[in-house]
Amino acid sequence: MKRCLIVVCLVLIQFFTLAQNDPKILQALVSDENINIDGLLDEHIWQLADVADGFQQLEPDPGEAPTFDTQVKVLYDDDAIYIGALLLDESPEKILKQLSERDDIQNSDWFTCTIDTYKDGLNAFSFTLTAAGVQVDDKFAAGFNDSNWDAVWESDVKIVENGWSVEMKIPYSAIRFSNAEVQEWSIQFIREIRRFREQSTWNPIDPANSNTLAQAGRLHGIKNIKSPTRLSFTPFVVGYLNSNYNPEDGESQSSTAYSAGMDLKYGINDAFTLDMTLIPDFGQVLSDQQVLNLSPFEVFFEENRQFFTEGTDLFTKADIFYSRRVGSRPLNYFEVYSSLDSTETVIGNPDITSLYNATKISGRTQSGTGVGFFNAVAAEEYAVIENSTDGTQRQFKTNPLTNYNVLVVDQNLRNNSYVSLINTNVMRSGSDYDANVTGAEIFLKNKSQKYGLQGSTAISQKYFSDFTDVGHKLNLNFSKLIGQWKYGVGFNQESDNYDPNDLGFLFAPNERNFGISGSFTQFDPKSTKLARYSHNVSLGYSRLYKPDEFVDFGINYNSFFIFKSRLAFGFNARLEPIETYDFFEPRSFTFEDYYTFPTSWNVGGFVSTDYRKIFAIDINSNFRKFGADGRRNFNISVRPRLRLSDQWSLFFSCNFSKRFADEGYVNADNVPSSILDVGDEILFGNRDRQIITNTLSTNFIFTNNMFLNMRIRHYWDKVEYNNFGTLQADGYLSDVVFDGNNENGESIFNRNVNIFNLDLNYNWRFAPGSDINFNWKNQIFTSDDQYGEDYFHNFSGLFDANQTNSFSIKVIYFLDYLYLRR
Repeated sequence: MKRCLIVVCLVLIQFFTLAQNDPKILQALVSDENINIDGLLDEHIWQLADVADGFQQLEPDPGEAPTFDTQVKVLYDDDAIYIGALLLDESPEKILKQLSERDDIQNSDWFTCTIDTYKDGLNAFSFTLTAAGVQVDDKFAAGFNDSNWDAVWESDVKIVENGWSVEMKIPYSAIRFSNAEVQEWSIQFIREIRRFREQSTWNPIDPANSNTLAQAGRLHGIKNIKSPTRLSFTPFVVGYLNSNYNPEDGESQSSTAYSAGMDLKYGINDAFTLDMTLIPDFGQVLSDQQVLNLSPFEVFFEENRQFFTEGTDLFTKADIFYSRRVGSRPLNYFEVYSSLDSTETVIGNPDITSLYNATKISGRTQSGTGVGFFNAVAAEEYAVIENSTDGTQRQFKTNPLTNYNVLVVDQNLRNNSYVSLINTNVMRSGSDYDANVTGAEIFLKNKSQKYGLQGSTAISQKYFSDFTDVGHKLNLNFSKLIGQWKYGVGFNQESDNYDPNDLGFLFAPNERNFGISGSFTQFDPKSTKLARYSHNVSLGYSRLYKPDEFVDFGINYNSFFIFKSRLAFGFNARLEPIETYDFFEPRSFTFEDYYTFPTSWNVGGFVSTDYRKIFAIDINSNFRKFGADGRRNFNISVRPRLRLSDQWSLFFSCNFSKRFADEGYVNADNVPSSILDVGDEILFGNRDRQIITNTLSTNFIFTNNMFLNMRIRHYWDKVEYNNFGTLQADGYLSDVVFDGNNENGESIFNRNVNIFNLDLNYNWRFAPGSDINFNWKNQIFTSDDQYGEDYFHNFSGLFDANQTNSFSIKVIYFLDYLYLRR
């Protein structure tokens, strides 16, 4: 739920509140008094400041007066801006204040201040404080929410006799603003009374306008402030104890490692910031949710490394940058295995590349020009090969020295529009190829911002020694952005050789997609129980780019209902009324072969209960039926949550998936020719597949600066093949006499896979920006032939398998230049 509630609130602003009027104005007052950040507005200067009040509900009754008033004041001095708020409540003992990790909101009241220093309606800084004193900060840029952005600021809260009060000290080093003598900023204040699920804002917002940042109030009165020298160092040291335990012989192999490095931030000027990480270490990052991949496409993994998630809003333009490519698997990781002779084995092959450094420069000028630059250097990597005859070893280079670059320029335009240009580049030493992608994105709105035209394009180039491979993409969407009724039409094209994947992510190129959609949302049903509902219908039509062949056609329906009690449910359906064609599953990559999908229909739904309760649950389900006999898919996900106290919560997720008579590609090269020889034909298998994924997460929050969290995940995937066939010219299968076994009667293609991960992390923020982290990672992977066993047998057998453990402790210390100078 990382930061999800504050993000949801900012989205809900789009739907709930009054029509937009002239923005409210609040005068900031200069302070010559020392402000003690203790959560109490007891300094005399607070009594003299202008008051922002007159909040209006966002939900559950948009436009109505909130249950309790809120009063906000703003002070400033040469170093910082100060936010003071009194959040009135006639029953302070009922204020919800569940503790949570930093940047996470659980069952607690909260207050948010959002500041748009350039008044462009596209970029802003958001600072949130819960009634438990937990800090949350976000950065918004052109509709992109950077929830991983972390600033160093001071705050405190107090429960008082008439509610609760907030004090924030936001240093100028945490935000960006122009060097003008007189500052005028956009500002918005948001409050949630959690026990009522009531949200209110200071400045009213048009519920039909999707751009919420452009509908803030104004902050006047700030004069003669200067952007300070923004220079900070965050050195770290980390130590590891790694072990590999084999329960069969009871032996454990252990090793130790250590590392040290530093992150640096420097404000080049009032608008631009340099971020650099030297000798980075990401060993404590949350484990990826690995799966058994039988598809022709790469698995997408989320980025969890903080350096690559914070301050990257500009780099998302045109959708051609995927930061997981930096430091990923070596380029020639698999080629080492084809270089072996009969006496050699691979005894070491690193699956990630080490980084020497990574650097970001980003910012935005007063005229609305944003510039971002990213660079990283990855080291050479080598596999180690050993000769079994004489024990000699040799190295095989799996990754060359590699330089990654991204450059982006983004310009704000009238009516909260923008245009962007971005370039990504990968240069490798030696004979390996280089790659470059150049993209552009534009979003234009009319004066009323009722209609929008969004488009993007990119050209990919891969430079080989004897030729250059060039591809392109084009995306164009027109939509109605405001009102209960919304609609849109879109077109997307990717050429057959478009490939941004050296520094981007694309599942597959070679497609033309056409889509049209329409939706109706009732923001205020005038019901005593129902808070909002919506319906959406869309049609999608797809073809290959080359050759120009039909691929898919589908009709989709979605609905959503939420009650004032916070019970929510919805339905979805999809119909594919004609046969569709998959040109990727055959793995021929010539786009001459295709697999024919029969007609199908799909229905599903969800229900979500009130998270304010001690116990809540989310349930999602889906059923798909194909025209072919017996072929069907069923999925269900159950996610209960239990709040044991204001400090301890449990979250459980159980996902069950069953596919009956699924058909997919199998590699005929794995079948001995003495058993089955299909020649150049493509072999498919009919299979039943069952997947169960159970995840248990728990958080124990000692204080708002100290927490312990743990995630345990077990993934079980069983695949059993029924029969086999070769792919025919019409996309159907022709049966072959083959039971899927080798000469010894062992199955070649059946799979029984278990993946188990445990991630435990203890974090203590002992000083602003400074942390001590203890981390434990445990991983178990098994793949065997126990296809007849059930889930519980597989789970109990996990601990009889090899397992790896990694224990680490990391100390991070934040050093601020201004503090050191004083």
